[in-house]
Amino acid sequence: MHLFTHFTLILTTLMSVPVSAQYSFLGNVEKYQHEGSNLRLYCEDGFQLNISFLQPNMFRAFLLRPQHQEPPLTYALTKTEWPQVKISVEESDQALLVKSDELDLTISKNPCRLTVRNKAGEVLCEDDAGMGIGWDGKEIRNWKALAEDEKFFGLGEKTGPLDKRGREWVMWNTDDPRHDDNSDPVYQSIPFFVGMRDFKAYGIFFNNSYRSKFNLGAGNLRYYSFSAEAGNLDYFFIYGPQVSRVVESYTALTGRTPMPPKWSLGYQQCRWSYYPDTEVLRIAETFREKDIPADVIYLDIHYMDGYRVFTWDPERFPKPATLVKQLRDLGFRVVVIIDPGVKADPEYTVAKQGLAGDHFVKYPDGQVYSGEVWPGESYFPDFSRPETREWWGQQFSGLVETGISGFWNDMNEPAVWGSAFPEEVLFAGDGLVASQKKFHNLYAFLMAKACYDELVKLRPDTRPFVITRAGFAGEQRFTTVWTGDNQATEQHLAMGIRMLLGMGLSGLPFVGPDVGGFSGEPSPELYSRWLQSAVFTPFFRTHTHYGSRDQEPWSFGEETEDISRKFIRKRYEFLPHLYSLLWEAHQTGAPVMRPMFWHEQSDPEVYDSAYSEQFFVGRDLLVAPVTQVGQRLKKVYLPAGEWLQIDTGTIYRGGRALNLDVPLDRLPVFLRAGGILPSRQAQQYVEEKPLTTLTLDVFARGESRYYDLYEDDGETFGYQKGEYRLTRFEQTFSDSQLVLTKSRSRDHYSPPDRTVVGRFHGLRRAPEGIKLGDQKLPAIQPGHETEGYFWDDKLQLLHVHFPDEGENQTLTITTGSVF
Repeated sequence: MHLFTHFTLILTTLMSVPVSAQYSFLGNVEKYQHEGSNLRLYCEDGFQLNISFLQPNMFRAFLLRPQHQEPPLTYALTKTEWPQVKISVEESDQALLVKSDELDLTISKNPCRLTVRNKAGEVLCEDDAGMGIGWDGKEIRNWKALAEDEKFFGLGEKTGPLDKRGREWVMWNTDDPRHDDNSDPVYQSIPFFVGMRDFKAYGIFFNNSYRSKFNLGAGNLRYYSFSAEAGNLDYFFIYGPQVSRVVESYTALTGRTPMPPKWSLGYQQCRWSYYPDTEVLRIAETFREKDIPADVIYLDIHYMDGYRVFTWDPERFPKPATLVKQLRDLGFRVVVIIDPGVKADPEYTVAKQGLAGDHFVKYPDGQVYSGEVWPGESYFPDFSRPETREWWGQQFSGLVETGISGFWNDMNEPAVWGSAFPEEVLFAGDGLVASQKKFHNLYAFLMAKACYDELVKLRPDTRPFVITRAGFAGEQRFTTVWTGDNQATEQHLAMGIRMLLGMGLSGLPFVGPDVGGFSGEPSPELYSRWLQSAVFTPFFRTHTHYGSRDQEPWSFGEETEDISRKFIRKRYEFLPHLYSLLWEAHQTGAPVMRPMFWHEQSDPEVYDSAYSEQFFVGRDLLVAPVTQVGQRLKKVYLPAGEWLQIDTGTIYRGGRALNLDVPLDRLPVFLRAGGILPSRQAQQYVEEKPLTTLTLDVFARGESRYYDLYEDDGETFGYQKGEYRLTRFEQTFSDSQLVLTKSRSRDHYSPPDRTVVGRFHGLRRAPEGIKLGDQKLPAIQPGHETEGYFWDDKLQLLHVHFPDEGENQTLTITTGSVF
């Protein structure tokens, strides 16, 4: 027989045999069992799909497979016990109908497919009829039908547009310092998205740490899907219909951010690297000399002795405790970088302890893995061992005793030279041994947990400050996140804003980029525009690359220095607002920076990509950053209602786009009609002065609205025991009066005595009279800080000064005219 003919016969025979390299799909439901909030679906070939309602608007779907089954992943989940949810089950020949108070879940029997509807009967999410749930060996996948108007947001730190539809997104933490708007994956893996159909929001959290993919209509118009190379099909469906409620339920599941130390909201200065100690001190002194506020200076890898983590270079930093004290006396905190790679040096204490304690990851044959990073050959801690997490945390004690205030976890994707941390390396897995394939995306999460948990033990009444580059869902319980190594370009300025908005939708409220870009060198104008927008990012830090030009606020010339000083001072003025929003994030999971559709979900215009870098900071403050160098006219969209431009005092009618002048020293910021914005006097650092004058900018138009001001000591865990103050300021209107009421729902923190200055914008005439309670307030002259009021006729602005006394106060302004 001819060799080619023989080969053809073999190939034909092989093609006639079913091959394993194709998907199989979940078959028919053969029986079911209903018990409390749970439903077990027994399907063909031994497969079992479990449905568990955790809330009336949220259920979990978990597939048990005869092969390739793993225990449920628990790292991301902070809440595992839920109250029982009342559900009913109705059966027909073709389907099961499961009802909660908010959802109707139809389960087709032949084959098993899920369709989720709201109580109006509108489809929110449905399995693709032909595929549904499927697998190919260890790979698992769920296909969902794609609606024509469906949108997708979130997925953590991702490049590209705010709406992620039309691309496939990969979850695999990756150190990519050259990423651009088309790159994926990058540093973080958050397998959660917010979907939207007909302006109604839902969310899906895919609880799987293996390399996973989210095809959100990439290359097809039929479906979107989520899949993983291994592990379980384990997902949580959450219904809003408000975006805010989806995120609130998701963070109830995965945890919320604890209150940070208040100083961490100040401006922070970093570069790779500040050294020696005299240079660090010079930078700090220059900030104070130039009257530019700042709270934090960072030390990058050059503070270490030969890049050995937890050490000090004896020549560059011979007396670190003395330096840290000198900086603290100037009002500066010090944050140091921590890399996971431990230098493989037989004389290095951390390496010796790690080997003796079995703390490093290993190959399957038991050999300790070593890879090349900054110190050279290095070992890597197995953070999936509780003993290793505790051991690692104990290494921080020396730095804590030196006075270091915060820790910056870097290179924790984990990154090695060659970008290929071996996938066969094994992790202890908290008793469930698994390879790098499962623990790669969890590595930084567990490193941050080790750091945070042990810092709490070392300083029991001091809030830790931890920052990370890489991470996984639920990391918000332990760490702040920055967006990694960005570039000094307009594209990265705009992309970074969209990244932060996506991260906020993914449960990460305390986030920020490297201002000015890490790689490359920004022009003075680009740096100015970047810093302006970053005034409203929760994490506010300038950082730059080794060998680049200086990137301090005074490094770009006098004009840029003046602009920087102006806007950094504004950051400190807005601290009462930002701190109150972090309390809201702690309570509800709401992000500090919010895409416009967070508050304007039914307005089609807010989804236009032309406005995707505009964002709310809280409910009533809208920011429209300038992201292009040379731009002096900016198109801004204002939702319906009236809007006050903060820096000009101009009032605009919303529901339309406007072209506004944006000179280099202006950032368009708008307060919604009825909105209240608290602020304070600027200072050189957060703890320099107590708040003695609380300013409330009140836009006295539109609907009655309120503002909740949160205050605590800014440092301890006392807030967890109720030691805080929560004050509500609310304005209401009648035909001839504006009433501002103050009430305290919680008053277990006592700041120093202070004056309230109300600045009422939008009044059409001078008031006829003002009362504080039953007491009539006198007219005073501008510049006087005594109790009373004055009217600025030119600006149409009313100033009212009164003492902040007692739990309840009422300020009544009579104008004699309609507002």
